[in-house]
Amino acid sequence: MTEYGFRDNKIAAMTPGIVTVPMSFEDGEQTATKIYFPFKVRIDKIRSIVMKAIAGTDDGTITGANASGNSANGVVTVAASSALNTEDSATPTSNNVVEAGSYYKLTASKSTAGGKVLVTLEYTRIA
Repeated sequence: MTEYGFRDNKIAAMTPGIVTVPMSFEDGEQTATKIYFPFKVRIDKIRSIVMKAIAGTDDGTITGANASGNSANGVVTVAASSALNTEDSATPTSNNVVEAGSYYKLTASKSTAGGKVLVTLEYTRIA
């Protein structure tokens, strides 16, 4: 038995999960946030929901990347003037595997500052 009560790691593998982080397009608050995982995972989807209306005249983006680089198809685009509760998503197809002890990075970018989103990573724990 392991500390989690599993007989072996096969039970823990292929377990889905989520992690949610707030991200901002506000002036001085646009960050590259690293989310660390204690086990190997595959990022299956990046979702966002607007928590403060998106201001300005340009779209905001949240770009996903693992330690090797940006994920193909891993950019969530949040349209300018998006209202509260507007949802967007992306499905990364490369650089979406995170080794145990490493991170998946989310980078917020917008030229004309304004707005906030809650970002959810959907992942699958893999062996």
